[in-house]
Amino acid sequence: MEMKYLGLEISKLRTELGMSQNELAKNICTQSTISRIEAGEVYPAIDTLLKIALKLQVPIEYFIEMLFHKNVFESESLIKKIEFHLKVHNYKEVIAIINRNEKDSENIWLNLYLEYLLHTAHYELKIISAEECITNLKRILNFSNQTTIQFRFLHIKINNAIANIYGANGESQKSLYYYNKILKEHLNKSYSDSKIYETLITVLFNKCKVQYELNDIDAALETANQGIQKSKETCFFILAGQFLYYKGQCLEKKNAPFKNIQEVYMQALFIFEFLELPFYINAIQENKKQYLKQF
Repeated sequence: MEMKYLGLEISKLRTELGMSQNELAKNICTQSTISRIEAGEVYPAIDTLLKIALKLQVPIEYFIEMLFHKNVFESESLIKKIEFHLKVHNYKEVIAIINRNEKDSENIWLNLYLEYLLHTAHYELKIISAEECITNLKRILNFSNQTTIQFRFLHIKINNAIANIYGANGESQKSLYYYNKILKEHLNKSYSDSKIYETLITVLFNKCKVQYELNDIDAALETANQGIQKSKETCFFILAGQFLYYKGQCLEKKNAPFKNIQEVYMQALFIFEFLELPFYINAIQENKKQYLKQF
């Protein structure tokens, strides 16, 4: 593993605990040494790493386990290629890419990641049932090394997938259980890795949809507002328009003043146009034209 990845992980954990470099260094080493470790300039000695692990409240195995993830970073192009096809729901190509990939028995995390994606792609293409997919995903969660499964927040992605499948198959309460489990544990924590916020905001959006479908309008409105706020805080705006759209629908259900509803839909339209999302632009112009006609 390149030194920079160990340093980034130490920096991430320290930031999450609200700890300064000076506080981490106290009784271990100098602040400048911590700075150099986090910058990837030096490896800490094993006794130093042990003390750092204790202070960051993680087992020493957490850092040792990262040594087995070194090839994950070398597989970035594979991951990006798969994620591109996932975004456009091209599940056949996802399966083809995974099957073409030569499995590396030492690349533990990547193998779990690909297994999770393979199960979900098979489910989306109706190759396996929802029940079988959920069973397979729970098996990954329950029988994998917990340090490995938490790397890059894979456990959150898998729990979100389980919630989505439950929701798509009419088991809304089970779906909400998993969404709430994720959000309760992670939403209000501080993370240095911005990608976690993308995942958590997506979970919020999925939760909002389920609540709206259950006609729990007050809860859906609260979640929509929470999603809008988190989008602003994290500068991750890709779902902000959709949150605003659901907020507008909730306000309609609650018979809010016309101007309030109109303002929300106009904000949603602005974001859809700014992000160049033609599907959503057409949807809001067609379905909510009575609120947009003055513009």
